[in-house]
Amino acid sequence: MPRRTNTEDKLNILQDRNDGKRRSLIISDEFDDSTSSASISDSDTLHLDDKHAAIVLESTSQSQITRAFHDLNRAASYRLRKRKPKKDVAVDEAPDNNHKSAKDKFVSRFGDIKFYAVSSTIFDTVQFKESDVYGVYVLFWLGIGFFIFSSLVHYYLENKQSKVIWEWPIVQILRKDIVKVAFTDLAMYLSTYFVYLLQKVIKLGWFTWHSTGWIVQSVYCGAFFVFWLYFASTNWMDFPWIAKVFLVLHSLVFVMKMHSYGFYNGYLWKINLELLYSTSYHTRLSNGKAKLPEGFDEEKTLHLLKESIAFCKFELDSQAYTTTISEEGVEYKPKKVVEFPQNITLFNFFEFSMFPTVVYTLNFPRTPRIRWFYVFEKVCGIFGILFLMITVAQKWMYPLVHECYAARNLQGSEKFLKYVLISLDIIPAFLLEYLLTFFMIWDVILNSIAELTRFSDRDFYGPWWSCTDWSEFSRIWNVPVYKFLLRHVYHSSISALHLHRGLAAVVTFMISSIVHELVMYVIFGNFRGYLLFLQMSQVPMIMLARTKLLRNRKILGNVICWFGFITAPSVICTSYLMY
Repeated sequence: MPRRTNTEDKLNILQDRNDGKRRSLIISDEFDDSTSSASISDSDTLHLDDKHAAIVLESTSQSQITRAFHDLNRAASYRLRKRKPKKDVAVDEAPDNNHKSAKDKFVSRFGDIKFYAVSSTIFDTVQFKESDVYGVYVLFWLGIGFFIFSSLVHYYLENKQSKVIWEWPIVQILRKDIVKVAFTDLAMYLSTYFVYLLQKVIKLGWFTWHSTGWIVQSVYCGAFFVFWLYFASTNWMDFPWIAKVFLVLHSLVFVMKMHSYGFYNGYLWKINLELLYSTSYHTRLSNGKAKLPEGFDEEKTLHLLKESIAFCKFELDSQAYTTTISEEGVEYKPKKVVEFPQNITLFNFFEFSMFPTVVYTLNFPRTPRIRWFYVFEKVCGIFGILFLMITVAQKWMYPLVHECYAARNLQGSEKFLKYVLISLDIIPAFLLEYLLTFFMIWDVILNSIAELTRFSDRDFYGPWWSCTDWSEFSRIWNVPVYKFLLRHVYHSSISALHLHRGLAAVVTFMISSIVHELVMYVIFGNFRGYLLFLQMSQVPMIMLARTKLLRNRKILGNVICWFGFITAPSVICTSYLMY
């Protein structure tokens, strides 16, 4: 049996791509260019001359060529839209910025997430302020204000100790090691720049993303999280529980940012390398400087390469121009467009690290200026809501927590009865803290950061208070994290692990539940699994909500959701404290 040539292997890869058997675009290395040490300049993406093409092909083995062709063929069916294109893509001419014909034909790999050039959240819009329900919103805050004022008056008149707010136990916990926590957070932030340096090294051609880079980044992100989690624990710095929760949550934000930055650019490196390879081979083959192995038709191979070039140009163009939706609902074209790999700069990563998003793209929507009075309003809101949260925690929650600790020594039915009573007593305080936490993080802090960084997309949350099932709640309660999970967990599970959509959704819920349980472990110092169990119970509840019994019962669905919002936090907290 004759020995297969390296060229045949690479061509077979391209043919397999046309058969629709392509592996994940995230970790595959079909276009491993480790044989070349040349650095990638910003102009290499679209401009290749015959001399450069010859260098690329001469440094590529025949087996790599055959594998590349084999893989390109496999990718073709995934890249094409599931409808007949209106017209052919002109691959011999540079595509215009709109890429109309290519857009009708191809599907972008990262077209799942869009950013919105809308600089107002639900409660800041003119429509909401002019609506009939705006008075209810004003009543909500006035009611809380009078409620807190009345409680403070009673607290100061009836409590002989700890009258100064700085002496409150909750405030003392917040103040403890605050300088050390700040420097720890700064060090944690600076250590995220490793992923930028990794991309810079790849751009210089020291190694490739798909051969080495993704492994290095994955190991680093895991080590990053474990190290800072251990650093804040009782085994090292022994920070108070509030500081530990803040650091673990912030470290998770950094991990998501690093992952999105690395794997998004990693995918574009793959597309860039495929474009470089396909253009090089197409040039050589057209000029008669390259010879196909036996069994490969020259006309079909040239067509395959043209399709590959067209898709790569479309994908790079799409990621630069079509990731933002304007306020009118059409694609928003930024004035200053950053294209790959021109985005691999220190300033670009710094900007992304400051933006209130954990999903990376080449061009983010920006506001023309900073509204300083708006920033002033939000900053005042931060301190005002923080004061309300401290008051609620000190006045109503702190005494009940002590009751929980005292009830730990009770036995049997007596302990269970105390558990039920404390769970009921703590519901109002926990519900209020739940609502204040929402406003504190998603409406005030994120909007302040967005305004200061001129980040236009204020899609941080949706009307979760009107949810009729838990799947809807998971999508709009925390939109930035939902976008990350959608792209880098859900869709990646489907493409990389070949999971069914339903199973991929369960995997996404499981990962989210494990992270939430980890936060509980940081707070209470032990693993019980109560939150993990309750969060995973949302999966059968979602399935139940989609049955004929509940599908069209919107009011009942909203009541069920609110019953969970009201009771779950208090039940979970009391369970961890007493059992």
